[in-house]
Amino acid sequence: MFLNPPYDWTIGETRSECTERVFTAHTYRWLKAGGVLVVLVPAVHVRECGEILASQFKDTRIFRLTDPESVRYRQVVVLATRRSRRAREQLRDHDIVARRAHFANIGGNYERLAPLGDANTPLYGIPEGGPAKLEYRGLPLDEIEDLLPRSSAYRQAARILFPEPAAFEGRPLTPLHSGHVALCAVSGMLNGVFGSGKDLHVAAWQSVKVVDRSEETEEDGTIIQRERERFTND
Repeated sequence: MFLNPPYDWTIGETRSECTERVFTAHTYRWLKAGGVLVVLVPAVHVRECGEILASQFKDTRIFRLTDPESVRYRQVVVLATRRSRRAREQLRDHDIVARRAHFANIGGNYERLAPLGDANTPLYGIPEGGPAKLEYRGLPLDEIEDLLPRSSAYRQAARILFPEPAAFEGRPLTPLHSGHVALCAVSGMLNGVFGSGKDLHVAAWQSVKVVDRSEETEEDGTIIQRERERFTND
């Protein structure tokens, strides 16, 4: 598990807490016993996580990071192994107090910490993990989608979101000329089936905007690009 929390403070009703501690306290429980925790924090804030590290982890090692940005923020990396429940129950209070005191002094001992990358550093053993099991604990989206059209709020909103298309019925006062038919068709008023017998027609029209582009070259070689918008009907 790798933790690189934002370096800030949370504001609560009773007290403010370092974000690194809040983040670590919330996520460390997801690590199985024997798993390795990697925490990247400024050295001075290791003390904020000292209580969790002292009681929940063992084999803790802290190294100084040497990247220029890491040096700027005096960052360190904390490596530790998650204790089992039995190991936590066997801890003595004075052991926890002593470990917390050690973590509290990391900020003052930053320059004396060994840099990360020493080849002689012992390696951590990573326990084998089981098969991944994905669980969705969010909202039942499929069920909500099926029930949504039956809700009163949806029916009220549907009047605005999905208005019924305007329908025109009836016979014109005078026979339509070809120009009238074209205007009614391109406006969508003749969509559907109209006429009868040999004059039966099916019409479905939609107006779309088209941009015509052209180029003109002046005598001095300047190229002028022109655009003209027009509406056409499909």
